[in-house]
Amino acid sequence: MTQLKKRRDFIKLMALTGLGIYLPSCASGERKKQSSTKKNKPKDPVSEIEEAIKSNNVTYLKKLDEQFDELNQGFNLAVGKTPALIALCLNTEGIAEAIKFAHKENLKVAVKSGGHSFENFSSIDDGLQINLSLMDEVKWINQTTVNIQPSCTLREMYDALLPKNRIIPSGSCGGVGIGGITLGGGYGFFARKYGLTCDSLMEATFVDGLGEIHELKQEDELMWALKGGGNGNFGVVSSFTFKTQKAPSEFTRHRFKAYKLDHSRAKELLQAYFKYSKELPESCFAAFVLNYKTLVLLITNYGSNNDALDNMIDAFSELCDDASVGTPKNLAESLRTYYGIEYPIYFKNASAGYYEDYETIATSIDQVLDVVFKKRGLIYQINTLGGNINNPQFEQASCYPHRSSPYLSELQYYWDEKKDPSELLKSFDEIQNILYENGIRKQYRNYPNLGFKEWERAYYGEHYERLQSIKKTYDPSDLFAQKQTVGLK
Repeated sequence: MTQLKKRRDFIKLMALTGLGIYLPSCASGERKKQSSTKKNKPKDPVSEIEEAIKSNNVTYLKKLDEQFDELNQGFNLAVGKTPALIALCLNTEGIAEAIKFAHKENLKVAVKSGGHSFENFSSIDDGLQINLSLMDEVKWINQTTVNIQPSCTLREMYDALLPKNRIIPSGSCGGVGIGGITLGGGYGFFARKYGLTCDSLMEATFVDGLGEIHELKQEDELMWALKGGGNGNFGVVSSFTFKTQKAPSEFTRHRFKAYKLDHSRAKELLQAYFKYSKELPESCFAAFVLNYKTLVLLITNYGSNNDALDNMIDAFSELCDDASVGTPKNLAESLRTYYGIEYPIYFKNASAGYYEDYETIATSIDQVLDVVFKKRGLIYQINTLGGNINNPQFEQASCYPHRSSPYLSELQYYWDEKKDPSELLKSFDEIQNILYENGIRKQYRNYPNLGFKEWERAYYGEHYERLQSIKKTYDPSDLFAQKQTVGLK
């Protein structure tokens, strides 16, 4: 049993055996007057509490309550938010109760499943956080269909699916919750063959901004909206039903490194990356990772050997300073090597645009390299998309708008608590501005950045007005409202 699972079980035990629902903003004037005369007692962070009642569905926690800080903690330590209350939900009914409670108390709402939102949209200052930490079950419907609750992490999902030789195309970071990654799109090693994570979604249980419960099917317009536009915009998904795919038995990784790069060599390597990666079969994934003046090029494959992959391996074996050509390994073992850090850290990570080919970046690459080469620790990465992500049927069934773009770039920077990140973050913004001024405007919603200009179009393209219309139907009072949430106007 993992430490995460142990913590969840402990919190669930607390919820079921004694914690009640706290009702803020209800105390009488007399009660307030009495409490104000007490000295040396910490002030209630919400308000006076008139009574505590019990529920089998949800528990509310205040800032001074045990487990509040742990439940509120997001993956990004650099972006802290503190809600007035946390609604720790046990089931769909608990989510509905929490939403209705938020209306009664006039609290805006955010939703936390895995808590990996780069800008911590999983929480909200002075509002209500609907916390789904306890909703992590995996249930098989039949041999190929599975129901998964939103806070199930990718590590837990793979642990449940791989022993049955099944997969869902999704990411590789072990601590990410299936809820967030699905609702924003979701891509990884298997997406080029099977589509985005949201493309495997068949049904969903959804609680809207009025607290009403909906059982959604493929043909529902709201299902279209949830596939790429569902992150905290209209309500809460309490369960997902996915179709699964047969898992490959083996997985191969190839890695190449080049050191002490200058502009000329970096551009030569990047041009070669676009040239060879566009020919890769759908079973392959590639990432161009430039960290200061060092390049790490990753290529993975879970299919058979092929000429396009061999050509790329041969080319980069010549172009790079170090080549590590892999051999097939067990899939489960291979995926574990990519789970990464699963505890909170300080970082900045954001989309840096979708690309068609080298020409997309040609006018800005020298300026981008100027910045990257001056700042140690600043990472500029370009990942392959394409393949079955650009399936016309998937496009029609979802609001994810950037399917035709075969590459997605991102910027990353990580630091420890003792380091001042301000200069690196200025460089981060400088690169984003360079890309914007050179016409690179499309961005991935699961890699958000509060600094994006025209974020509505960047994330959702031509679909934003349709999402607004859906918002008016399912969240007419704008309960789910914070920065970069689909608005009513």
